[in-house]
Amino acid sequence: MIRKPGQALILLAGVAALAAITLSAAGVTPSGCTSIQDQPPIYSGIEYGAAIQGIFDNFLSNGGSAGCADCHTSNGGTTVAAGHLDLDDGVSYLHLINVRSYDDANLFYVVPNHPEQSLLFQKVNCAVPANGERMPYLGYPNGTTILAPDQQALIYDWIAEGAPVGPTDGVFRNGFDLRGLIE
Repeated sequence: MIRKPGQALILLAGVAALAAITLSAAGVTPSGCTSIQDQPPIYSGIEYGAAIQGIFDNFLSNGGSAGCADCHTSNGGTTVAAGHLDLDDGVSYLHLINVRSYDDANLFYVVPNHPEQSLLFQKVNCAVPANGERMPYLGYPNGTTILAPDQQALIYDWIAEGAPVGPTDGVFRNGFDLRGLIE
C-alpha cells in the first residue's frame, strides 16, 4: 500500500473521531488522561501473567508493595471484589476480556485491539474515565499511587496487540502507532 502525503493525518483524525464517539457512548468522555506518547511502544513479547498480572499484583517500583488485586480480590471467592472486578492471579484474565463493566453494561473492561474503548485502560490512564474514578484509588486524587506512564503504556500495548494470554507478537500494528486517548 502506498501512502499519499497527508493520508496519515486524515487517518489520525478519523481514529480520534471514532474514539470520541465510542468513549462518549456511556455519556462521559474520558479527560485528564496521562500522555504516554513518550513511552517506547512494545510490539511483541508482552506476557499477560508476568507483565499485566504483575502490575495487578504490585505496581510500585520503589520497593514497596501495592497492587490492584489488594482491593480487587474475592479472596478465593469468599468476598465480593471492589467494583465486582476480581484481579486475583489465575482468574483476572477471564474477568477482563470482552466482559461488561459491572457499573455500566455499555462499557467493556478490555476490548482486544482497542485500548481506546477499554475501560481498564481509561481507569489507569485518565483522571475522569468513562465510568467511575481513576485507579488505583489508594491515595488518589493526590496522585501518589497512579500507575507510572510506562505501566500505562504497557497495558495500552497489550490491549492494542489483541490482549492475548500468551506473548504478544506485534503483527497487527504494522508500524502504525497511535498511543493513548486523545482529548
